[in-house]
Amino acid sequence: MENSHDNYEAHLKEEYLTAHEAAELLEVNENELRGLAQQHEIPTHNVAGVFLRFKKKDIEELKNKWRIQRELFPEREAYFSHHNTVGKPTFAERVRDFWHFNDFYIACSAAIAVLLYFIVSSQ
Repeated sequence: MENSHDNYEAHLKEEYLTAHEAAELLEVNENELRGLAQQHEIPTHNVAGVFLRFKKKDIEELKNKWRIQRELFPEREAYFSHHNTVGKPTFAERVRDFWHFNDFYIACSAAIAVLLYFIVSSQ
C-alpha cells in the first residue's frame, strides 16, 4: 500500500505543478496566475477537490505560446518608453528649446524688421 501511495505522489510531482511552481515557470506572480485560471485561460485541476494544480505540459505549452506571441507581435508603447524618468517640460524649458532650435530665424526676422523700419522711415 505504501508503495502505490509513493508512486502516486511521484506521479503528481512529475505531472502537476503547484500554483507557486507554475507562477515561477510562467514568470508571473501567483495572483496573476489565479486570475488567469479564473478567466479559464489556463487549464486547472483540483487534487482531492481542494488543491489547485496545473499540468506541467499545459504550463510549458502556454509559456511557449506567450514567448512566440511576444517575439512575433511585440506590443508597442503609445508614449515615450522612459515616461517615468522624463517629466513634462515646463513653459520655460519649452521656450528655451524653441529659442535653441530657431534662434537664427528669429535673429534674421528681427534684422529684416529693423531694416524695413529704416527703409520706410527714411522716405
